[in-house]
Amino acid sequence: MLLTVSPRALAAEPSICYREAAMREQVIRANHRGWEGVEPAGYAPGVPNTGVARHTLVGTRKSDPSEPGPKMELRYFEVQPGAASRLEKHEHEHYVIVRRGVGYAVIGDTATEIGPDDVIYVGPLQLHQFVNRGDAPFGFYCFVDTCRDFSQAPAPDELARLEASPAGAIAKPFAVPPPAKR
Repeated sequence: MLLTVSPRALAAEPSICYREAAMREQVIRANHRGWEGVEPAGYAPGVPNTGVARHTLVGTRKSDPSEPGPKMELRYFEVQPGAASRLEKHEHEHYVIVRRGVGYAVIGDTATEIGPDDVIYVGPLQLHQFVNRGDAPFGFYCFVDTCRDFSQAPAPDELARLEASPAGAIAKPFAVPPPAKR
């Protein structure tokens, strides 16, 4: 069976998510500071000096999926030696790809050594953290939906379970202040 597509169908108007506020740049060039036109930010708004910089490369958080723009958000985090991301959980899943350096992925009560090109999956409500285990910056890409819930701090019993596990020796529960209660 031969499938044909009319030129008119190929030229159809993009869905609402890709109109008006859709990305204007198709290529975001890397430079010595990160990426052209992308200013590094702190780990989270109002949380300075954590040793973690966030570069939002594509997309941004949305409160409603009907808002225009990409459906996915791509961020790059760079963690300085001795630093770690926030120990947190959330209802959305996300994917991490290590770009450079070495670290630990603390997921639940397990800590796994990770390095360049490793891919990490974090499922819904899994307590997790990324810790730099080297003497050079540890950088990773993080892919999430633009419409997602906010991070949650670990419950006291989750923190106790983590601290009692082998991963407890690696995790840094207070490296970044807990998320704001919403």
